[in-house]
Amino acid sequence: MNAERPGDGHDCNAICLGGPCHGLLTHIDQEIGILVIPVPRSLSGEPEECARYRITRERIRYWGQAEPYIALHWADPPCSRV
Repeated sequence: MNAERPGDGHDCNAICLGGPCHGLLTHIDQEIGILVIPVPRSLSGEPEECARYRITRERIRYWGQAEPYIALHWADPPCSRV
């Protein structure tokens, strides 16, 4: 899984909606299920956390992108990664 903030020249096909990763773009290869997305850290010393996002049939159009993104909806509060 490749996660990044919106920008030019990426191969992302999904966007996180809601929760701690809201707006984060990623590339997914599956059509159903729940994904665990790493929560971006603001400081390098912060503990790693993850959030679960549910793959939906919803598609989100984004200006400048030919194909719509797959909407990933926040499934629960973040959990600490062990």
